[in-house]
Amino acid sequence: MCASFNNLFSVPTDRERSRALGDTYQLPDSIRRAVTVGINECFLPFPIPNEGDWVTINQERGQTVEAFERTIQTIPHGKVPSLENISEFSSHFFPGCRLETLPQIDFTDLPKNSRMGQRIDTYTKKPQYSATLIIDHLKKMKRRQRKNDTEELFCIGVTMADIYPYSSWNFVYGLASTIDGIAIYSFARLDPSFPDIELVGPCTEQERILILKRAISVFVHEIIHLFGIKHCIYYLCLMNGAETEVEMDGQPLYLCPICLRKMYTATGKDRKIFNPVETYHDILDACQKFHFKDEAAWYENRLNILTTLTNE
Repeated sequence: MCASFNNLFSVPTDRERSRALGDTYQLPDSIRRAVTVGINECFLPFPIPNEGDWVTINQERGQTVEAFERTIQTIPHGKVPSLENISEFSSHFFPGCRLETLPQIDFTDLPKNSRMGQRIDTYTKKPQYSATLIIDHLKKMKRRQRKNDTEELFCIGVTMADIYPYSSWNFVYGLASTIDGIAIYSFARLDPSFPDIELVGPCTEQERILILKRAISVFVHEIIHLFGIKHCIYYLCLMNGAETEVEMDGQPLYLCPICLRKMYTATGKDRKIFNPVETYHDILDACQKFHFKDEAAWYENRLNILTTLTNE
């Protein structure tokens, strides 16, 4: 990435995290407990960054729940990871929403101006495609399908091709256009053997699980951005920004209390369908099904804390 080191970032204090979460007194009991009970036992504060980490390169002031609610938009009523598995797991983060897999689009079918975004990456010597031009193409496709606007919240494109957002950037894992409700992300760099994929042997079970976990993490992260939720700097959270694979793998597969409350506002506040305990149970089952052992242990522990304190 072409950027300079940011010496101004400081890890939020307990008081700043509390202010970001906001007043919880008026919340329904289920969401109030999910964002206030046993927090120190389950959620680690955002760590002191190393030089080169996301927050040292990018200006992140943090988005409070109150700020999010002021800007929220009205929402109408081999090695390749399985898109079906990704959709199945990710759907539990968005209660009341249905994820539908659409037909495949071949890059050779894209308009000429979109294909002009192809380049060869200087470091990997592999082809890359412009994420912004792909989003423009998806935007035009969505306009041609206006009849489904009342049902479709967002359109997410996924690809095995490497992508970049701007000419000055080396690459990007994913890119979202919140205003348009469209995002694109790439599986290419989720493989630990990238860019020498052709030179290594078959994928091990451990690598398969890692690639799937990374794919789900990026997929859910990008969709949550489309709801208007920005990067989190308050706790270790699924919505932390990531500049490297090390940062990506250090992110948990769960939302911190502040981002969980934002998703409650975005998806369930009016329809009363957002039940964190039920969501945690569903995600725990999915973690066990796909052999995400550490994540399953976290969700099991979180449920035990919420259940135990409920019964006391």
